[in-house]
Amino acid sequence: MESVLSGDSFRRGWSYASTKPPHKKFEYSIICSDFTQPVTFEESNSSSSSSTETCPEYFRWIYEDLKPWRKTGITREMVEGAKTPAHIRIVAVEGKVYMEKYKWVFQTRDAFTIWGVLQLLRLYPGKLPDFDLMFECGDKPVIKRHDYQGPNATTPPPLFHYCGDDQSYDIAFPDWSFWGWPEIRIKPWTTLKEELKEANNRTKWVDREPYAYWRGNIKMGKVREELSKCTHTDEQDWNARIYNLDWGEETVNQFNTSELSNQCIHKWIIKSGTEFWENAREIGKAGSRFVQEELTMKFVYDYMFHLLSEYSKLLKYMPAVPPGAVEVCSETMVCSWKGLQKKYKLQSMVKTPSDVGPCRIPAPYDPAELRDILERGDNVVKQVEMLEKNSLENLDGI
Repeated sequence: MESVLSGDSFRRGWSYASTKPPHKKFEYSIICSDFTQPVTFEESNSSSSSSTETCPEYFRWIYEDLKPWRKTGITREMVEGAKTPAHIRIVAVEGKVYMEKYKWVFQTRDAFTIWGVLQLLRLYPGKLPDFDLMFECGDKPVIKRHDYQGPNATTPPPLFHYCGDDQSYDIAFPDWSFWGWPEIRIKPWTTLKEELKEANNRTKWVDREPYAYWRGNIKMGKVREELSKCTHTDEQDWNARIYNLDWGEETVNQFNTSELSNQCIHKWIIKSGTEFWENAREIGKAGSRFVQEELTMKFVYDYMFHLLSEYSKLLKYMPAVPPGAVEVCSETMVCSWKGLQKKYKLQSMVKTPSDVGPCRIPAPYDPAELRDILERGDNVVKQVEMLEKNSLENLDGI
């Protein structure tokens, strides 16, 4: 079943290249047996097709993530070399999206990732080149750098993932939960971001509990395990409130106690004492500004657009639909679901193509810039480690 919002007919129905087009209205529907969801939008009268907005600074890391393949390009064999760790393969050909599934995926991560790709194609119809990629839906990077070093090293297989780090070659892609995480009742980002903004304004910073707060699964990585050591005890209070999220207990309670907008009641501070409060407050304000201004859904889609566009430039073959892949479209992804899965998809559905193109991506870092950024990051880590060491030594001396 093909969605009326995908395919060649939709791609031909919208063009950025037109100048002062006549005022037109298009009406499309998501048609399911139990409901019809109309989608109405109007063609822009704007004479410009390009955006004057510059993308946020973090877009420059797209070039760094794709650097391993700049000289060699990406062959079909390289892509298929990532099949073993991948959960799914996503292919876009002539405006249509296809998926091949290789293994079981936790909850609905793959479904909401595919949904996000479909929404990107709606936002910028006819603008993305064809692409073919492997995607890993787990929690930890898997393409380790140390496996591709030495005189006989081969080029790593390109693998898209929700996360990456300095020790891996995984290509970072926006998290599925931007379109909703129904299993734990995390709403689509556009809705959640507004709720967080309202919650942040509900309690003044000076009236919040003077603790650093974190809640999550402490078993997911060494950093989280180390963080769990900072929880308060009868002997020591680090001014941190660290809570392990028990998935079994939360599932029974349907994650009703995990509402993110209800957690804006703590201060985020590094050391106790009122002399540090103003610095902590400014850090918190900067973080809030970043979330509200530089992490909009428009920028999420623009990041996807530029990442996939740059990736496609490296492909040394013409993407084609794999024999085992199936076409996915809006109707198949909405009509076959119920409850929050369907609700969140409808809430996060792109209802109108953008009347301007994506933001303009900044130039790549030059070697000196990149070296400076990495050195500053290393220095921050060293300072934190030194503070931790001093704190432990002072504790031992008590």
